[in-house]
Amino acid sequence: MSTDADPPRRVPRDALLDLACAPGHLLRRAQRAHGVLWSEEFGTELTGPQFAVLSSVARHDGIDQVTVGHEASLDKSTAVGIVRRLVRDGWVAAASDPHDGRRKVLHLTDAAGEALAPLTLRVRGVQERLLAPLDPATRGRLIDDLATLAYEGAPPAPEAPAALGLPSERTVGHLVRRAQAVHNARWAEAFDGALTGPQYAVLVALALAEPADQTALAPVAALDKSSLSEVVERLVARDLVDAAPHDADRRRKTLRLTGAARRVLPGFTVTAASVQDRLLVHLPRRRRPAFVRTLAALVGAHALDE
Repeated sequence: MSTDADPPRRVPRDALLDLACAPGHLLRRAQRAHGVLWSEEFGTELTGPQFAVLSSVARHDGIDQVTVGHEASLDKSTAVGIVRRLVRDGWVAAASDPHDGRRKVLHLTDAAGEALAPLTLRVRGVQERLLAPLDPATRGRLIDDLATLAYEGAPPAPEAPAALGLPSERTVGHLVRRAQAVHNARWAEAFDGALTGPQYAVLVALALAEPADQTALAPVAALDKSSLSEVVERLVARDLVDAAPHDADRRRKTLRLTGAARRVLPGFTVTAASVQDRLLVHLPRRRRPAFVRTLAALVGAHALDE
């Protein structure tokens, strides 16, 4: 018979998703790795979505704003904001479509045309650094599979090589971001606001290591310090995590799952596993294990100091 003094029963491991093999979690880690490499190369000079827009405009002069957002895998408001900034900074010129005054068509400025060639080389270098841990054949298979996930089926036919910009349908950083967006959408549909992917990752990390402080959770949950703090605060507010002052350092918190978390976490895991299956549904079943292993090897080779 248990008593109030008994330690809480741990959540069984088989009631937790193995994050090291969960494709959605691995995509988020790959996106973070790409972001680190991009920041090392560009700092605040240029963002990935900005380059995606520039690539689309370079490859399709006179493209309209709606289509460029679609090609760059951006929602309407984000695409409008990026185009507005590129126009303001002199990279893109926007004009009314002579056949439809309600549409905006986009052209590279002369300055952008001169700058984009060296920028393209640098962006290609970031992609190559991300894929460097893999041999050439494995890289090709990974890009094929990422494209299938990212476009939820057959990706667009590859375009002919161009001197300016990179084709989004074969650019690994773009494909990772788009595939991660697909995962996020499927997660939101399945959980209907009950839990986010990073929140689930923190609950799993804590279930494996409680009691623990935030520092111990970061590598498993794959979150930076500020993001982890925000997620923990939300979980505490929802009575899923208990935070008590650390015995040795009052500035730190000792974290434990609450009783409510122990009850609902197995059900969360069932839903999270279904999301992973839905993410991979367009990938032939025989290719799924190799895809997950390759993605895990890639992010493992770019292990971040969380």
